[in-house]
Amino acid sequence: MIQRLFFLFAFGFATLATGAASRADMMFGVTFTAQAMSDLSVSDQALFTSGLSFWDDIIINHRDGVSRSWTLTVDTFSQAASGGGVLLGSAGPSGLAFSNVVSDGGPVPSNSRFIISTGGNANFNIHPDAGSLSADTVKHEIGHALGIGTLWEDNEVYSDGTAGNSNRTLAGGTPGQYVGAAGLAAYQAEIVGASGATFVPVELSGGSGTAHGHWNEADNFGQSLTGIVDTMGRDRRDELMTGWASPNMDFISNTTIGSLYDIGFNVNVQAVPEPSSLALIAIGFAGVMGVRTRKQRRAKADA
Repeated sequence: MIQRLFFLFAFGFATLATGAASRADMMFGVTFTAQAMSDLSVSDQALFTSGLSFWDDIIINHRDGVSRSWTLTVDTFSQAASGGGVLLGSAGPSGLAFSNVVSDGGPVPSNSRFIISTGGNANFNIHPDAGSLSADTVKHEIGHALGIGTLWEDNEVYSDGTAGNSNRTLAGGTPGQYVGAAGLAAYQAEIVGASGATFVPVELSGGSGTAHGHWNEADNFGQSLTGIVDTMGRDRRDELMTGWASPNMDFISNTTIGSLYDIGFNVNVQAVPEPSSLALIAIGFAGVMGVRTRKQRRAKADA
């Protein structure tokens, strides 16, 4: 976690914000089921407070400027390893709502209103095969609960090629190709050799729960380097929102942060080129639903 915060604070930020949005910060909270309270130690429970703080440092508010509270409900389960991997956790939105109209209309005209997560559910494996609960696993699942990989289709920046599985879906979209404007602009800027990319590659393997909800890292179960690196030399294997747990500490990419903008959040990001119709304002240094899962192998579990 110290390394992750170093990356966030050491390289400066910009704000991706809708032009007229007022500052009305989101309020984050967490609750634990009785089972989770029994299964998780005090130090385990503290990971959720720090995990929400991590995302709170990135997310300013919703792009419609409305002040909202957002609560994560945490539960636990026990499941042994099988099929060459072990499920670490799963998460997704606990409820959905339409945002108010966003004045700039967003990069896709039909996205003048976003489908947003109004809260999250996250379920974590406490079986010995899953090992100790990690800060990265908690952050990863909170990302899914916020909508990363779970609300891409609803906000028309991705299609898994299956009709009738979301409130909205990207017309003519291609499975494995994320096309949200902010996420794609960040990918073009930060990945070596990707300046001409027309989409961000999305994981297609791993089965239900992993496919269509994570950035692609190749079929290596997170154990070997992919050779896909950013301008800071970080391999895609170690990115927070890929589908398999990394042996190293994860980092969060601007692609992931840009994806949050694409699904309705104003965000703090490391400086990236301005996508068309987005305002990029430098601010210097800065102190029910679809479910996605992470495995050892990581995962996304579909509801």
